[in-house]
Amino acid sequence: MNTAGARAWIRHGWVTEVAALAAPCATWMSDSERARLDALPLPARRAQFVAGRWLARALLAEAMGGQWHDWSLSAEADAPPVVSGPVPAALSISHSTDRVACAVGTVALGLDIEACRPRKGLDALIAAVTTDDERRTLASHLDTDALTCFTHAWTLKEASIKRDGGGLFQTMLGGSVRIEAATSMHDANACTWQLDDHVLALCIDAPDALSLNGLPLPRYWKLVPATLSC
Repeated sequence: MNTAGARAWIRHGWVTEVAALAAPCATWMSDSERARLDALPLPARRAQFVAGRWLARALLAEAMGGQWHDWSLSAEADAPPVVSGPVPAALSISHSTDRVACAVGTVALGLDIEACRPRKGLDALIAAVTTDDERRTLASHLDTDALTCFTHAWTLKEASIKRDGGGLFQTMLGGSVRIEAATSMHDANACTWQLDDHVLALCIDAPDALSLNGLPLPRYWKLVPATLSC
């Protein structure tokens, strides 16, 4: 992929705070977004949806131009949002508990955020979604506990699905994507950040094009199709 001149931006925040800043939904949501919102029964899930969509428009306007009302997003079930606006743009939104994050750019990208929360059967889950080599790579690259390593692995693979497509089962349990450590941004196509008790991951072919917007320097990774791994 030609990434010359690529640009990308990322924002994250608290769901309750971002949702509180949003204008009345009827004044800015697309028809499909309003239909999706109306179908969400839980107030917490509705707040996540509003926060993600409002944050996306704010970032699109700030990074790509125009005003927030110049940008429209689709909201089809089980499909990523399609962006319409003054210029072509790629977009990815994610939320977990009361955290929300969004990335926009001129090249394909995928974003995921997950809480580092205890899980039943964690050892079995780690074994199911990572290989021995991946676990060694994660442990040496992060120098932290198994739960945090697992959360980095999960968010990285989820972000790759959001960018490239593919099934959750095939990617997570089928081992179709393999995680390798990258020594710098120049040989990486993904990166992660530890945000308190959450992990944020971004899959993008040009990490050097990313404006960090106050985020610390990330950990860099290389996501490789398993058939291409040595």
